[in-house]
Amino acid sequence: MDTQDLIEVLAREVLKEIAKRENQSLSENIKHSPEKSIITAFLGNDEVLKDELKKETSVVDNIKLDSTWEEIEKNENKNKKRLVVSTLGINDLIDLSQGKKSIITEFLFNEGEVLLVEEGLEYKKYTKPAALISLYDEYVKKVQEFGIKVVKRTEVKNTFDAKEKLYLKGLVTESRLRKLGLKNQILEVDAKSKVTSLAMDYIKENSIELCYERGQ
Repeated sequence: MDTQDLIEVLAREVLKEIAKRENQSLSENIKHSPEKSIITAFLGNDEVLKDELKKETSVVDNIKLDSTWEEIEKNENKNKKRLVVSTLGINDLIDLSQGKKSIITEFLFNEGEVLLVEEGLEYKKYTKPAALISLYDEYVKKVQEFGIKVVKRTEVKNTFDAKEKLYLKGLVTESRLRKLGLKNQILEVDAKSKVTSLAMDYIKENSIELCYERGQ
């Protein structure tokens, strides 16, 4: 075996070892900021809003009121969860105000954030009788006491404006970033880390802000 062949063999082995170590250390080398990356689930039939949110972050759809937390957990990682409820019927609002178990209460039990779109509340289509509308308003105030945020439809995207921060160390590749589903976030990497050219392309395409950790 001549020198060039030997170099190529060694190079292939080095690349294999790098890939192996990358996969092994993927989970242990990730540490999130206190805010953590947020997984967004979407409940309701406002398809336009859902498509708008998909431009901002990764969205888990096909969520129903009777979905379980286990269904969310088995498909997603352990990061913080957010549920956007785009539509809610009158009976469902009453059930929620009385604490009836649903995927909404599951998010609350598991310290998830719940956003309820005000325009998506069914009773908002009506203006009278005033006494009945006032009663439904009280139900909304009750669910807000649970920690649910009621927001205008135009304000939902504002909750995605604050960029989430993620920390990585080691070799940062495009495949690694793609597996994490990073979009519109701040990516801080170890001062000694190397970011591949394809990873840099991914960073630019997905509005990721790259910064390097200061050396100790």
